[in-house]
Amino acid sequence: MQQDQLHCANKTLDLFRPGAHPKQPLRAWDAADEYLIDTINTHYPSNKLLVLNDQFGALGCALYNQIDTWSSDSACAKQSLELNLKKNALTLNGNICDSINVSTDSALAVMKIPKNTSFLEFQINQCITLGINKVLLGGMMKHLPKTILNLLQKFGEVNRLPFVKKSTVFELTLNNATPNPYPKKNTFYGVHLLSHANVFGRDKLDTGAEFFLDHLDKLPKANKVADLCCGSGILGIKYALTHKNSTTDFYDESFMAIESSKASWPLNPLVSEANYFWDDGLKNEDKQYDLILCNPPFHEAHTVGDHIAKRLFKQSKAALEPEGKLIVVGNRHLQYHQTLKKYFKHVEQIASNTKFVLLSAHG
Repeated sequence: MQQDQLHCANKTLDLFRPGAHPKQPLRAWDAADEYLIDTINTHYPSNKLLVLNDQFGALGCALYNQIDTWSSDSACAKQSLELNLKKNALTLNGNICDSINVSTDSALAVMKIPKNTSFLEFQINQCITLGINKVLLGGMMKHLPKTILNLLQKFGEVNRLPFVKKSTVFELTLNNATPNPYPKKNTFYGVHLLSHANVFGRDKLDTGAEFFLDHLDKLPKANKVADLCCGSGILGIKYALTHKNSTTDFYDESFMAIESSKASWPLNPLVSEANYFWDDGLKNEDKQYDLILCNPPFHEAHTVGDHIAKRLFKQSKAALEPEGKLIVVGNRHLQYHQTLKKYFKHVEQIASNTKFVLLSAHG
């Protein structure tokens, strides 16, 4: 866990970034967070705020006394906010909510620009529906979508503030809503899905999942199955369709992923049971599984690394029955077979091609 001090508005905050590896020191904020905080303190010091996409709680802690609603799609972000509020002895008087069930009385929104432009458009439309008049959007230059200005101009008038520390803030005055195609229905590999705007593979099935599904018939039979990092839920649903007696638990740190899996399950001819957990990995300690299916992310927003996978593998080891197996798909260059050997006695390759490997770990 990485700790640093953020200095802002006559106060110093001790901010933690959960999950950061000591060899990969990462702060809980960036220059775009600082820019948004300074802009609010200078120009909108008394406005009630809707805060969106605060990744590790820096905005929530710095602006805590102005926040009407704090919203995130990420369970990790929510847990980070709660941790950092507690560490700094702060109390948020406003609401903390997920990315779908948002309500607010504020007219000003503060947003970190998400990596996913479909989600960005969804959130701006959401702001319009909520009666928001203006959105302040902050981001780092190197992470801004190439089409960001044209995208924002579809919704209203845009004023880009000067770049500071390679970050900028856009002031968007909202005038127009745009068509929203999400949640979107798709069918892949005979599985009917309903995917929300921030779900990985929402428009096209990712190639890692395709490779996993191509070799699903090589997996063992199991009664209690977990789909870890479930996304739209396609791995867990497809396994349940071919193993009628299994029960399936879906886990994802994205609320939209969990809601997509929940909405997709009844679209398919399934009679078995399913449960859903919005959490940062396998935190439900009373669950013991025969089989865990995992297509792990190797990025956290714009940060690339294997620190997430390592945490998931460790949790999976603790959640499996003695004879249970973890099945993982990953890019060959990530060397997951070496990482898995740190937690499991036996690691075997089920299938491979020039890009992906499918691995089985147990013991």
